[in-house]
Amino acid sequence: VYNLDIIWSKIYMKDFKKEKLILEMLAEIYIFALIIIFPLIVDSSGFFHIFECKWYSFLVISLTYAVANIFTILYYLVFKKTNILENIKLNIIQWSAITFLLINVISCFISPFFKKYNLFIGVGRGEGLITTSIYVITFLLVSLFGKFKKRHILYFAISSILLNVIAILQYIGFNPFNMYQLGIGTHNVSFMSTIGNIDFISALYCILLSISFGAYIFLDDLKLYEKIIYILSIAMGFFIIGIINVQSGKLAFIITLIIILPFIITNNKRLSKFLIVLSSVLFSYCFNMIINPEYHYSIGKLKFVFQFNYIIILYFIVIALLIFVSRILKKYDYDFSSNKKLIKWFYILILFFIICSLIFVYLYNFNDGFLYEIHELLHGNFDDNFGSYRIFLWKRTLKIIPEYPILGSGPDTFAVRFMRRYTQDVAKIGPLTINDTAANVYLTMLVNIGFLGLISYITFIFAQIRKGIEEMNSYSKILLISIICFLIQDFFNLWLVIVTPIFWLLMAIHYISLKNK
Repeated sequence: VYNLDIIWSKIYMKDFKKEKLILEMLAEIYIFALIIIFPLIVDSSGFFHIFECKWYSFLVISLTYAVANIFTILYYLVFKKTNILENIKLNIIQWSAITFLLINVISCFISPFFKKYNLFIGVGRGEGLITTSIYVITFLLVSLFGKFKKRHILYFAISSILLNVIAILQYIGFNPFNMYQLGIGTHNVSFMSTIGNIDFISALYCILLSISFGAYIFLDDLKLYEKIIYILSIAMGFFIIGIINVQSGKLAFIITLIIILPFIITNNKRLSKFLIVLSSVLFSYCFNMIINPEYHYSIGKLKFVFQFNYIIILYFIVIALLIFVSRILKKYDYDFSSNKKLIKWFYILILFFIICSLIFVYLYNFNDGFLYEIHELLHGNFDDNFGSYRIFLWKRTLKIIPEYPILGSGPDTFAVRFMRRYTQDVAKIGPLTINDTAANVYLTMLVNIGFLGLISYITFIFAQIRKGIEEMNSYSKILLISIICFLIQDFFNLWLVIVTPIFWLLMAIHYISLKNK
């Protein structure tokens, strides 16, 4: 009897591993499809219907993945008598994600707008109950059945390069995928690559470029081709960042860099590689100055006015010095990144520098620009025009939150409530548009799913970050940096199916990377 039990146990485990391997393979296919293929998907309408194209593409890819998982589990359950769900234990991260989904469901069905509007799809940006449900379900499936591979991090860099190539070709006058139609082009609209609006490009690059940056800096076992891919991703990506000039994305990169900077400068290898990254970014900006493209609206053509002035020469001198210092640093081995006391003092110095900078900005009256707006905000002047129209949105959003404070008014109902109350205010600022988000993910959540929804989401994020810090390894560190970068830009942006699915997948990959010891 004992021998039979052992034999049966081995047979059972063999089937169990086989089933798990299939689910791992499905997760691997989904990860590849969403990171590399999904961002490139467009249709014949170019930018005119890019949102609809991405929305349907995301649904097809994600639902196919979810259904394939369900059929696999049912097949083994019915025909092989193997229940893979039997040994699954959910932790606080997964329970928080489920709670977030349940609150969305409750908010949807008790919404005062449920009968009048289709809250399953959504009223404004297609971020209704269906989309949110798929975000959570795919996160759970990948986190439960996926297995982390080192190449997952490389996928993000490859995706970045592909998007950069398309954007650069558009910038210099070509039109791959026929994205620009009916007279529009790179230099007279704010659309690029196969992503669309420059704000969404900036949001996606907060993921792609921060991963490339983190991988190049923090991974010590990179092969030559991997280093080249990461550097290309960074250089080309920041070339596009310089062109689109989205302040929220730049701010997210700067704050993220400040957070991780002490861990870079306390290690000679990391600092050496950081100087190489910095030189590549400077070269990308310098290259744009050299080619100096000018779009002539009168004739509708792009011309290059090549230049090579003293500023460009200065750029090259700085780049050469950075590369030289980088090579010198390689010869002097030091690593104080595990010295908690030293890291603490670095953060104190950074905080002191930030406080001094704010005092300076408070005292000095700038004439215009971003620093002028910060100066005015510090003096209590919350002008509606500040922050590219965001202050206008935030001030009024805060006033409508108390109407449905607990569970909100339903997924993606912001447009209904905001425009119903502030149509005249919107008309006074300029041509009448529909404001369907607060240009701040967290404020938009308060309106849509209330305090309970926002708290459940923050709990989910906090649990993810806490686990990432407690169980950090070389790969999870890079993914955690990218998550933080994206969360920062969320203060100035919105969820949209063009970018948000990749963020949820990023969190799932981060989760499974923690199992990689």
